[in-house]
Amino acid sequence: MTAKKAVLRRAVGAAFAIVLALAVAGPVGAGKKPPPTTGDKTPPTAPTNLRVTSLSHKSVTLAWDASTDNSGSVTYSVNKDGQGFTVPQGQTTYTIDWLSPGRTYTFYVVARDNSLNQSPPSNSVTVTTPPDTTPPSAPALSGSVRGPSQVSLTWTRSTDDLSEFVVYRIFAHGVQVTEHLNWYAETQVVLRHLTPATTYTFTVQARDLSGNTATSNTVTLTTEATSDVTPPSVPTNVRIVGSFGCPEFFVGWTQSTDDTDPQHLIEYEIYVNGVLSPLAVSAGVDQDFVYATDSGANTFTVRAVDQAGNTSEASNGVTEFC
Repeated sequence: MTAKKAVLRRAVGAAFAIVLALAVAGPVGAGKKPPPTTGDKTPPTAPTNLRVTSLSHKSVTLAWDASTDNSGSVTYSVNKDGQGFTVPQGQTTYTIDWLSPGRTYTFYVVARDNSLNQSPPSNSVTVTTPPDTTPPSAPALSGSVRGPSQVSLTWTRSTDDLSEFVVYRIFAHGVQVTEHLNWYAETQVVLRHLTPATTYTFTVQARDLSGNTATSNTVTLTTEATSDVTPPSVPTNVRIVGSFGCPEFFVGWTQSTDDTDPQHLIEYEIYVNGVLSPLAVSAGVDQDFVYATDSGANTFTVRAVDQAGNTSEASNGVTEFC
């Protein structure tokens, strides 16, 4: 290649590089201003005249006058105490369910256009739902004696006008029973550690989420007499025999013996950190399921109980960590 041709090729290459740089840099690189943006930056007007058109124990229906926007299209969001609910396109009324009776709520509405520009909020409205004063239906109670120290109670399920959830409390002689309750189902319970040869009156109280209550009929039961005052032997070799992972464990033990009751009638109570497990006690077995209750060390012990309600001393303890 001659020197003249080499110089010419370098000049052509330099010119091409300048053209390419201008193409990449665009108008700004060439010293020109960028074109103005064309996006919509104008928010809709605020919705007005927010009002309540319907109110019940558990819902409210709101309505408002429409916003305007240069795009001609807006959607609305209803705000309930900081929680937003998107309203279907173009709709200027909305019903919010799952409120609670006797509670106060505050609402406002905002509008958004297709460019997500948001309007100022509407006026606020504050409503208080009517209180729930209607009790659930009264349960129908029946019962039977299970021996010197136990009775079984069964009742019909209560219904409530506003809630699907009804809880039950057990009363003996008008005083709520809080210990030695073994729930076999939502509407069946066994009361343990009652006094032999004693007459008891029982009722069941149904309670809804608003605290309204209804009380069942009264059932009178007399526990059997017994001369047995000797507790079973202490369960031994208490250990963890299985686990689904914290907090679910299976506790095992060597069964106790009793001077009066056969082994299959002896019941066992599992204590977690010194507190009786609320799960139903087991009878005539050597292991049962239990929940740990603490973060960290959980110590499980077992006591044996005979049909007269005599209770053994606590077993050795076994500790697991959660």
